[in-house]
Amino acid sequence: MKINFADNKLQGTIQAPPSKSIYHRELIVRFLCGDRDNLEVLPGDNDDVQATKACLKALKDAVDGTNKGDVILPCNESGSTIRFMIPVASAFLLRDGAKVSSKLVFTTKGRLCDRPLGELADAMAPHGISITKNMEDRTVIVEGTMTSGTYTIDGSVSSQYISGLIMALPLFGDESKIDVTGGIKSVHYIELTENVLRKYGCGIKRVDDTYLPEAGGYKTKPTDDFQVEGDWSNGAFLLCLKEFTGIEVTNLNPDSAQGDKAIVDFLKAVEDSKGGEVTFDCADIPDIAPYMAVLAAFKTSKTTLTSTGRLRIKESDRSKAVCEQLAAIGVKTEENEDSIVIYAYENTAPSDIILESYHDHRMAMCAVLIAAALKTCVEIDEIDCMNKSFPELRELCIKELC
Repeated sequence: MKINFADNKLQGTIQAPPSKSIYHRELIVRFLCGDRDNLEVLPGDNDDVQATKACLKALKDAVDGTNKGDVILPCNESGSTIRFMIPVASAFLLRDGAKVSSKLVFTTKGRLCDRPLGELADAMAPHGISITKNMEDRTVIVEGTMTSGTYTIDGSVSSQYISGLIMALPLFGDESKIDVTGGIKSVHYIELTENVLRKYGCGIKRVDDTYLPEAGGYKTKPTDDFQVEGDWSNGAFLLCLKEFTGIEVTNLNPDSAQGDKAIVDFLKAVEDSKGGEVTFDCADIPDIAPYMAVLAAFKTSKTTLTSTGRLRIKESDRSKAVCEQLAAIGVKTEENEDSIVIYAYENTAPSDIILESYHDHRMAMCAVLIAAALKTCVEIDEIDCMNKSFPELRELCIKELC
């Protein structure tokens, strides 16, 4: 697949798609409040949102008696889906006093089964839930009877574990709480979860590193049609693309609680550097760090992105992948344990540029950014992986850039 910016001056307005992060949370919380009417796949739903809808439909069918026996929950490649749905489905179907099934089987694709779940398993084991992986068929098996109480979890790996528990535990009323140890990564994503719960009348209170569901749990069935604000993760890509093209970007809420809104601060830091050096902490924004790395190569003399270690456990090893993509056009980088250093592009790209997507939506988008920055034609092995989060971009590439 060739992406050609050589003769294409991309113009016009591009709307950021609905926030994937908020969409997942809205679907789950509304479902737990009793809304079972928003599970059909809609045009524009990305693969990850479709996975969450499919899992929620499996819960509905299990409760309705449509499907008997083991409950199959298809997660595709969505890390958000499996990390949210393990505690949510366990509390919904395996909860003490309301048990519907004896086993939950989460199916996966790609690298999803290889990604960590240990901290979540450790938190749920004392409360009657066993989480194991079957590497032969790439499934995650959840069994047991889930009980209430204090859930202690290491928050240094993934905020999604905490968000999943925060959405699950109100099913126990106010009988449970979550104690977070080891610090909290990507705290803005937990705040998104809290905001969605409050929106639907299910409060959550944080005291230091403890989260306490308020009394009442899920009690009000929503009747409104929900609207999801624009996605700052994909918006970050679009704002970086804007730096190299003539596009305008809309549907981004400047007052959003989404952590990836930090791309605005990064772009300001780059502008203020006047082509000099920039250092930026990516602890709470790992998903947009690859875009920042590409932009930095063309806009600064040297940029150091810190707290990047978590990029290695995404759909690909994004720390390694973005360094390899930049190396393919002659950009010098230094990949360290928890940081990436990017030096300025020095007109060293070969005449024929071939970049790998690593079957990772964000790395395919990085390849598009590189093509736009160089104003040239770049061959990418595939762009279908963009369907995971931004199918509209894939369609734009096919229509305008191929």
